[in-house]
Amino acid sequence: MAVVGYQKVEPEPDVKPVSDIRWTPGLVNYENHDAYGHLIAQASLVARLEAGLIFARSLVKLLVKRAVKYEFIPHDIRTDGSPSGRLRLAGAAMRNLVRGGTRRRCLSGTGDATGSMAAHGIHVVTMPPETFAVLDSSARPEFSRLSARRGRSNGKRQFEESRGQASRVDQNDLFVAIESVLREAGVLGVATAYLGRKASLIDVNPQINDTTDSFWRDIFPDTELSALPPTAYCHRDASGGDLKAIIYMTDVDGRNGPFSYVIGSNRMKISVVDDLICEANDSNGLAGTDAAARARFAALPRKLRQKGSFGNDLSGDSILGHEIHQGLWTVTAGRGSIVLFDTKGIHRGGMVENGERRVITCVIG
Repeated sequence: MAVVGYQKVEPEPDVKPVSDIRWTPGLVNYENHDAYGHLIAQASLVARLEAGLIFARSLVKLLVKRAVKYEFIPHDIRTDGSPSGRLRLAGAAMRNLVRGGTRRRCLSGTGDATGSMAAHGIHVVTMPPETFAVLDSSARPEFSRLSARRGRSNGKRQFEESRGQASRVDQNDLFVAIESVLREAGVLGVATAYLGRKASLIDVNPQINDTTDSFWRDIFPDTELSALPPTAYCHRDASGGDLKAIIYMTDVDGRNGPFSYVIGSNRMKISVVDDLICEANDSNGLAGTDAAARARFAALPRKLRQKGSFGNDLSGDSILGHEIHQGLWTVTAGRGSIVLFDTKGIHRGGMVENGERRVITCVIG
């Protein structure tokens, strides 16, 4: 339960949960897409073999990561290259392997917060100003480091340039402050009920986005398709079933990168095979919209032409495009707001058209 001072935020009345959607490769019509259709028709045998090899390699790597639940291993363990660090990583991987599956989600929760999370895939709450002040103080050094690292941009800043990675070893005070907030706000409790297991904070990623970001804007650069589709940057994460909590560290309005979520899309029906195909292509470079990535993606067999980052490819008048339009909740809220969401639901964020947005993205598993 959240303590006094935390307030739940609800979506606008005109935002409607999406209907039960069953994912199929045909939801995105690549054969008739202006940026893909001719590439599919022209793909040579050599190109098909090269694309198939890229996909196969990424799928094997992905299956290993899923088996050991790689995303649930903290950053300081994943990146410690010392002999003792490698042993810790191996130990964590073996423990995760023995524990079995972790993708189960409770889609029929009871209670106000848990029921809302189960039905919508998203739970938003705001913290009191005095609590935010403590968190802001703990996060300030990490944002200063990130700001210095980002430096100047030529207007072509990519996503990873705007994202930091805190370590529990080096930034333990920040981890403790975030854990305290998530616990007091009831967020960890909601996550635990939704996941069906004890949820904990895994990773902390400070993030700064501004108008110099180009990762969401520059799509199909070699074509004349200059207008962004209504579903631009909408995607499902290539992850192992974790949740994320985004903490707004600045006020967020409609133009400085609000997080958006298609409520109810966490309930999308997708087979394990199709989900793995989407994740593999999102991790192997074939999901990009530049000419080279599209040519390789187009050379894949039809069954393998799937990706989780499909929003840039989707027509607004398609079935899925219509559902996204009806169910997209743009979370405009003040600093100190916490957005917990299922990463397997359709979402987007960080599309800054004015000013700057600062958030902390937390992986919860």
